[in-house]
Amino acid sequence: MIEIHKSGTLTTIQDAGRPGYQELGVPESGALDNFAFRCANILVGNPENTAVLEAVLFGPEIKFSEDTFIAITGADLGPSVDGEVVNMWKTLEVSSGSILRFSGPTGNGMRTYLSISGGFAGDGTKRVMNSYSTYIPGGFGGHEGRALRDGDVLTTGRGVDGFEGGLILDNPPYFGDDEVIRIIEGPQQNSFTEEAIDTLTSASYEVTPNSDRMGCRLDGPALEHVNGPDVISDGNAFGVIQVPGDGKPIILLADRGTTGGYTKIATVITADRSQLAQLIPGSIVKFEMVGQEKAVDLLREQERSLTELSNKQGLQLKFKVNGVLVDVVDDNEGPFTIQDLENTSYTALVSDGSSDHQVKVDISE
Repeated sequence: MIEIHKSGTLTTIQDAGRPGYQELGVPESGALDNFAFRCANILVGNPENTAVLEAVLFGPEIKFSEDTFIAITGADLGPSVDGEVVNMWKTLEVSSGSILRFSGPTGNGMRTYLSISGGFAGDGTKRVMNSYSTYIPGGFGGHEGRALRDGDVLTTGRGVDGFEGGLILDNPPYFGDDEVIRIIEGPQQNSFTEEAIDTLTSASYEVTPNSDRMGCRLDGPALEHVNGPDVISDGNAFGVIQVPGDGKPIILLADRGTTGGYTKIATVITADRSQLAQLIPGSIVKFEMVGQEKAVDLLREQERSLTELSNKQGLQLKFKVNGVLVDVVDDNEGPFTIQDLENTSYTALVSDGSSDHQVKVDISE
């Protein structure tokens, strides 16, 4: 277990979110900085979708009740264990009785992620619609559907057998006060004048203090519509840039409404969501338009760094099948690790717990 001595500014339990329920009006929620979230779990040997703590600006003070592995990724909020400053983006061993504290933001982002071996489950930590993510406006998920409070006690799960730690992410991201965010057009760029597109990609915008997990609100030159801001309500994606009647862009985030009736001029590419999630109020943002092929290449590069880190674990090889993380086993249904690979392609048995499939996998992809 861990005990929350001080809860910090806003500390919640988050995982990858609950996709698939937007048609029912349920937001996806989940970790805003998906890269930092996934990296944190890999560093402690957890499956990538294991629940973690997301802390904003001033992090929590936490006491650990047993020896375990932890990792801290995302924004540098000044972490220390038992008074000693600790490094981020690496596996850390903590002892029973140790206390983790955060001194405050250093200017390198605003959201930090704390993973613990085994994750969080039980005693008030609820899985709702296949996710532990906290959705505060709805009062569900996470720990009692709310942000953590002083005195909360969270039950931790069982870590992965055989994990020895010692992992570190090379060249972790840095989050500055001035960021260039890459975008692709649409879905309704034709609802804006050519001057509006030029303004979006040439002007600077400032992140306002009323930004939150629902949306990043920007102040700067207004973007002009052709025939007004309204459209028939349609689905909202993470990172879409919505422009209401005042012409000031709003970038929709994890707790966004499932549909919206304002025109959307562009969408932040997936590979730049980390920079987007870490924007502090007062930060300056510039936008760069890229094509879909470039956006995909940048995402592949980001995914490659996570794959390389995961492979260093020496644990069982896993793949995603239809979005579900599954184990890869050999013909005797034994663990199949990355170290077992000698060729760039092979045949393995992929099991999702309910059915088995023979598949051909090309490692180069």
